[in-house]
Amino acid sequence: MNDSKAKIFIFLLAVSLLPAISFSIAQASFLDLIQALVAINPLAVTVQTPLEVEVNKVFKVDATAINKGEAKIENANAQIFLPAGLVLARGNLIQDIGFIQGKREKKVSWFAQGANIGEYIISVSVSGELRGEIVSADGTATVTLKEKVLPAGRPFNVFQRFFEAFQQWLK
Repeated sequence: MNDSKAKIFIFLLAVSLLPAISFSIAQASFLDLIQALVAINPLAVTVQTPLEVEVNKVFKVDATAINKGEAKIENANAQIFLPAGLVLARGNLIQDIGFIQGKREKKVSWFAQGANIGEYIISVSVSGELRGEIVSADGTATVTLKEKVLPAGRPFNVFQRFFEAFQQWLK
């Protein structure tokens, strides 16, 4: 094989192998990117509240911080964000979670209440450190405040009759 034929053979071999090499590099890069995105922020949050609550009644807000990754998340804390119309009934807006082991979850709770009828969206943000980097996640839940339900039946009617008789007596 002369020198020019050898160069052409090597060139054709390289050109035919290039798509296969490029595809495997691109495929590996894409998979590495997906894994890196999961590794960067494995934190997720779910928030639970009752669907409906009577006005002025205290209700519980639960949040679950979920570490979907393998590595431990450290110095984690959770913060609740209440919309106008809702207040924290007791406790602190920010709660220390500490650490969340890989593939584990931790729960935190708050107690809130509201004085006005309506639908309210409650948000919880959880953040922590993963290998020296800050990771965070947010979750929301909706609660509806309804009018206070008055008891029905005989005991309430007796009280109501007594009150009406008392009002008549005052006149």
